[in-house]
Amino acid sequence: MTHAFRSRLASAAVVVGLVCAGAPALAGPAVAAQPGTTRAASAASARSLPDTDVLSRVIEVKYAEAHWNWTAWSDSTPVAFGDAQPDYQCAEFVARALAAAGLVPGLGPDAPQDDYFHYTAPNGKVYDLLLISELPQYNNLSAYLEDSGIGEDVGDQPAAARPGDIVVTYLGPDGTPSHVGLVSHAATATGEATVDAHNNARLDYGYHYYAPSHLVRLVPNAFLEVWAWAAAQKALHPAPQPTPSAPSAPQKLLGVPSLTDPAGPQV
Repeated sequence: MTHAFRSRLASAAVVVGLVCAGAPALAGPAVAAQPGTTRAASAASARSLPDTDVLSRVIEVKYAEAHWNWTAWSDSTPVAFGDAQPDYQCAEFVARALAAAGLVPGLGPDAPQDDYFHYTAPNGKVYDLLLISELPQYNNLSAYLEDSGIGEDVGDQPAAARPGDIVVTYLGPDGTPSHVGLVSHAATATGEATVDAHNNARLDYGYHYYAPSHLVRLVPNAFLEVWAWAAAQKALHPAPQPTPSAPSAPQKLLGVPSLTDPAGPQV
C-alpha cells in the first residue's frame, strides 16, 4: 500500500486505534506519566519528530523500563540484572512494548502469552511474536514489522538509534537473527545508545553488546501508518464467518490421543 493511500486513511485509523484493545496505553497511565519520561526522549529528539512519533516512542520505552526485570509477563517479581527470564524472553518483551504503544492492532500489552504466539494480524496472517529467530513454519516478529510497514531495517547504524527503535542481533546459524532489544536512549556526545532487553535482563545496556546487529527504525508516524494498514487490510481480508458443524465424539472415546498446540519457540 502506498504512503499516500495510508495517509488518506489516517484520520479513520486514529479513531479505530483509540477505541480498539490494541492501544489501551494511549488512554491510560502511560500518557498521564509522559512529563516524567525525559530520559526516554531528549528534548532535541522530541523537536525532530512528529507528535505521534514522540508519544509512541515514549510509551514503548516507559513500558520497557517498567518491565525489564519481570519474571514473566504476568509476574512482576524482579530478577537481578543479567539473570535469565525463560518465561519472558526477548521477542515477547519487545512485542509487548510495541503493543503498549498501540503498534500491534488488536493486541494489548497485558494480553495472554498465547495471543502473542498466535497473533492474527489484520492481513489475515498469523504471527509468532514470541520469536525473532528464522523458522520456516513461523512468521516472526521481524516479519510483522516488515509486513505492517512500521519497521525499516537500516542496517548497522548505531549512531542513528532513537528511543523506541529496535535492535536485532545476528548470531544465529548462517548469520540469522538470534536476539532483539529495544533502544532506550540515543547516543550522546560522550556515550553510545543504550538498549533494554530480556533473557538476560538488561536495562540501559550498551548498544555494542548486541553486535553484529541491524537497527530496525520505526517509520515516521508509525502509529498512524499501522492503523491505516489495519483498516485497509481488514477491508481486503474480512474475518470469515463460522459455519455450523455437526458435533463430534470426544477424542478419548475414539481412542485418539489429545492434540495440543506446542509451547512455541521463545527466542
